[in-house]
Amino acid sequence: MFIQVLRWFADKMSMKPVSVDAAGSRTCSKKKAGFTIVELMVVIIIVDLLSGVAVPKLTDMIERAKQRIDLMTLYQLRDAVNRHMYESDMFSVANAGDSTYAKNLSNWLKDGAGATLFIMELHSVMPANFQGKRDAQNNVSELMYKGGFLKDVFDEAGMGAIGDIVAQRYKYANKADSIKGNSRFIATTVSNGANKNYVRTYPTKPVFISKALNYSSTNSGTNQYRVGFKLQWTNKDPNSHSIEVFIGKEKASDAEGRWDSAMLTCQGVCFSTYGSKGCQKSTCVR
Repeated sequence: MFIQVLRWFADKMSMKPVSVDAAGSRTCSKKKAGFTIVELMVVIIIVDLLSGVAVPKLTDMIERAKQRIDLMTLYQLRDAVNRHMYESDMFSVANAGDSTYAKNLSNWLKDGAGATLFIMELHSVMPANFQGKRDAQNNVSELMYKGGFLKDVFDEAGMGAIGDIVAQRYKYANKADSIKGNSRFIATTVSNGANKNYVRTYPTKPVFISKALNYSSTNSGTNQYRVGFKLQWTNKDPNSHSIEVFIGKEKASDAEGRWDSAMLTCQGVCFSTYGSKGCQKSTCVR
């Protein structure tokens, strides 16, 4: 249809009427041709209708491609964790003061909701905010500050800025006036409208490039879409000696926070290294 419209348009622009014989041959007469007002209006309407269909589809294709690139970051994180798991003690809690974190990590890696590394908050206008934990259960982000090897893992996976953010937040107990950015992340103070300031922290160079992992079109004002980046033994089996990574709702009590309800976009990308089975109970988010 589109090709036919373009051909007809080209014929009109040639200023010579074109005739097609029974054999399909196209010939031009010497008489001048051109557009009538009606024909011009028809062309404008058709082009407008076609662009209304093509542009949104093209936008969706571009966004999906960016989401697939972001998904690769999860695989990089998974591979870094698995590699370091054999090179060092995954449950090391040097300087943590006790073995609580090691015990919790061991248990939570077997849990349906996994162990939460850090929290990401998405807003309709402000850049994505990263922090260690909020109300999240099964949270082991303090290991990035108090020993363990997760900080090195994040650096290797290209997410070192997030590791810096988590460490700063723990060091200064999330106090807005104390947390300072560095060359890898930005810290800004924002008011929640109730005479209370809070700090918003995010990488100087965004870790993710898709709109899905940078903004939430349905959350504005003080509302945010909050998810956790989680680790889990493959199929919840410690004997698998392999870790999977997925993005899910922050709380372990939320059904959407479990391994089989990972974040699913309306472009069909499942943010889980389990593949499509990681989103078998998911509903898409915008």
